[in-house]
Amino acid sequence: MTKELLEIKHDGFYLNGEKFYVVSGDIQYFRIYPTEWHRHFKLAKDFGLTCIQTYVPWMLHEPEKGKFDFTGRLDICAFLDMATEYGFKVLLRPAPYICGECEFGGLPPWLLFEDDIEIRSRDEKYLKHVAEYYDVLLEKVRPYLSTNGGPIIMAAIENEYGGAGYDKVYLKALHDMMVERGIDVPLYTTDNSQAMLNIGGLDGVMKGSNFRGYDGEATRFADYTEKAFSDIPFFVGELWAGRAIYWGEPYHKRDPKLAVDAFKECLGRGFVNFYMFSGGTNFGFSSGAVIGKSFTPRPDTPVRFIAHTTSYDEDAPVSEGGLPTEKYYLCREALDEFLGKEVRKDRTLPFDYEVQTPEIRLTECARLFDNIDNLTVNEIERPNVRTMEYLKQQRGFTMYSTDIETWETAESYRLTLVGVHDRAVVFDNENFIGEVLRGRKEESLTVDMKGRSPHIDILVEDIARLNTTKEIDNDRKGITRYVMFDAAKLYGWKMRSLPMEDISKVEYKKAGDFTFKENDPIFYRGTFDAKAGVDTYLDMRSWERGFVVINGFNLGRFWSVGPQYTLFVPGGLLKDKDNIIEIFEVSPKEKKEMVGTLTEPIMEGD
Repeated sequence: MTKELLEIKHDGFYLNGEKFYVVSGDIQYFRIYPTEWHRHFKLAKDFGLTCIQTYVPWMLHEPEKGKFDFTGRLDICAFLDMATEYGFKVLLRPAPYICGECEFGGLPPWLLFEDDIEIRSRDEKYLKHVAEYYDVLLEKVRPYLSTNGGPIIMAAIENEYGGAGYDKVYLKALHDMMVERGIDVPLYTTDNSQAMLNIGGLDGVMKGSNFRGYDGEATRFADYTEKAFSDIPFFVGELWAGRAIYWGEPYHKRDPKLAVDAFKECLGRGFVNFYMFSGGTNFGFSSGAVIGKSFTPRPDTPVRFIAHTTSYDEDAPVSEGGLPTEKYYLCREALDEFLGKEVRKDRTLPFDYEVQTPEIRLTECARLFDNIDNLTVNEIERPNVRTMEYLKQQRGFTMYSTDIETWETAESYRLTLVGVHDRAVVFDNENFIGEVLRGRKEESLTVDMKGRSPHIDILVEDIARLNTTKEIDNDRKGITRYVMFDAAKLYGWKMRSLPMEDISKVEYKKAGDFTFKENDPIFYRGTFDAKAGVDTYLDMRSWERGFVVINGFNLGRFWSVGPQYTLFVPGGLLKDKDNIIEIFEVSPKEKKEMVGTLTEPIMEGD
């Protein structure tokens, strides 16, 4: 393979002395089932991209300290091989923090097992973890550097750090770690404002700008770059083609024509990368969250916790399901025109595609309460409630349990949960009495006391970890403060960690033998036939909240608050016969016998 060195000059990029035009797009391997990668690469080639950009998610590659995973959709080497096969160069973003609307900004939650760790800083404890991660990751990607004959022409040392911290010692440490481990291609950072370009960058390191590109943003960033940095060209690290999607908020797509105008303005001044070029999926429990203003006015909680949906479609030129959109075609026409090529109007797909609607019946059921012992990974008893991290648990659910002595003179008392992260459903002797959701006004629940001794169970779910803001390293899960019984703090708790990473030990009953109770957490299971390799969408409109597993693979969360009402099922997951589906519903309202399938997604607000 030909070894290539990228040089960055004020007037552009050069590969081995020849001018190289960078027009790029984010295709993130971990958000796309690997059998579907080809579809996204073919569309990128058809569009006219020369480069692919991708984050590298530390949280997924090192799910437990010292245990690494580079298989399946995490096979970064296979992804880089495919990029080479299609003739793309790669802008790799292996920084420890990536944001990307990922859980904890892409950092592994096990970092929070250390109470005093300071992430994204010069903290020696944090940097030691980064260095040990880089020892493994960078060894894998180093052969794929252009200087070794591979596709990687640039690598990122951090992401949007200018809006998070001001620590040049930290940035220099990341820079040196990469160089010391043989990363000899140009390094870069990207930031969201002109001031942040300086705070979040280093001298001698390429700087990229992130923005939507409306109302002359590209011109203002370009003018500033030309004035402030004489040694680099104007490069848009992230042109936000669409927008993030949040649970409980309407989803308003961006006008494709506005995206085209922004793309044209960027092309006219420099080099550009679409974020995202291809949509994807926050499989499993990998989505992030923010604390900010709700799009829907809520006077009682104007600033609140808002979680990203399972879908990471992002209104990108290529959809979550890997199909071109109107935005794709209009932007392709703009690029053709800019490059002086014949403007293509043909909209024929560069691959064969079909979608299916298999019938899926649910034939078995199981109560969570009947399977607590099977699902518990760790159990402790403490006077006061403790966080999920105290139990060495990273994500999923935690059950808090206690007994309350009977008071003959009391009719009822108030139970108040303080510091719920993120959603709690509360039971008295396995009977539902209410829920508490983070970011809403704390309200007390009523516990009947007359002549009885209540047993309280509180099932707390980690909806999503913050992926940005200054509070990201304080976002511990579970009940983070205490529980009040009337005016007193309630002591004497048993806590069980239920990460739900392995639900194979759930003991099911035939659906006909199962007694349903509203709001009683329940598992469903069924088998179904399908066309192997053909996509479908699960119709979750009649379901409340939970997650879905197909053939052992966690598709992600569903939630009746919308705006997402379907779950994308990549065809590569499916077999011709005996596909197994399992659904956990936290707060069911009625017993289900089947789950529907559709040929396209439902996103409220489209």
